[in-house]
Amino acid sequence: MNKYQVNDIIEGTVIEIKSYGAILLFDGEIKGLLHISEIANSYIPNIRKFLSIGCIYQVKVLSVENNGFLRVSIAKISEEERKKIHSPEAKKRTPVKEEDIDFSPIKEKMPIWIKEFKEKHND
Repeated sequence: MNKYQVNDIIEGTVIEIKSYGAILLFDGEIKGLLHISEIANSYIPNIRKFLSIGCIYQVKVLSVENNGFLRVSIAKISEEERKKIHSPEAKKRTPVKEEDIDFSPIKEKMPIWIKEFKEKHND
């Protein structure tokens, strides 16, 4: 079963730009194509004026191929969907409980790191 479904709105990072569109990476493992015609509802003479490598964009899944490759769109995200994406509720972060944070590996390594630093800088 594919991780993404048609009409899902997901975040992808641009990893490559071609004259016909951009290749995005989703969750560090799944690739997809954002065709130049799916960037906006108007003519785009130069894709590089709209997209940048390394930037993250919200896109809508148009199709999922058998190998998992996605075809995605920015232009097909409706105004209502955009409002949901940018609503204060959508941007709320889940607080992390202090008891869920485990610093024990750092605590164990810190004396070793301090010793190595001192040895390196006292020569």
